[in-house]
Amino acid sequence: MSLKISIIYGSTRDGRLGIRFAKYLQNEFSHRNIEAVLIDPLDMNINTLTKRYSDYEDGNAPAELERVHKELNSSDAFVIVSAEYNHFMPPALVNLLNHFYIEYQRKPSAVATYSVSPFGGVRVSSPLRSFLAQLGMPPISSMIHAPFINKNFNDNGERISSDREERHKEFVKFSEEIEWYANALKSARDK
Repeated sequence: MSLKISIIYGSTRDGRLGIRFAKYLQNEFSHRNIEAVLIDPLDMNINTLTKRYSDYEDGNAPAELERVHKELNSSDAFVIVSAEYNHFMPPALVNLLNHFYIEYQRKPSAVATYSVSPFGGVRVSSPLRSFLAQLGMPPISSMIHAPFINKNFNDNGERISSDREERHKEFVKFSEEIEWYANALKSARDK
């Protein structure tokens, strides 16, 4: 079954490094013949949430919200790429995710975190998983964490670390699980 996964990235800070990890995930899913779309808040001109997409009358939403709505609505699964800001999600990620709701329903999500430290953003995983469940996109059990993002990925989203073969095995496990749930829930939604 053909799948589409939206990779939702959540940082807008100057000098952000996590975009490398988001591009890596997009590249890796593409190598698995999955349509992988990167949704980056810097590509959007949205303000702090005042109106969700669904609050606009048909045809009156800003063009960027309309574009992202279509991407999310046509997606079968979501991979959320998050940094860890004080053990929590970046405000840009929370803002972006909260602009939508119905688009996520009955579609699986997966957590991918990163940091410049050895922990790889792991502490944001729990609050992020709770948030995703509340939004209606149940998170899978597999997660992927990228420590030392500044040393392990280049600007093109290529893993440059010496342990890339071992780390690729982690990605395969992660991707197989999200693909399984995406296919199962897509089949159920089609019925």
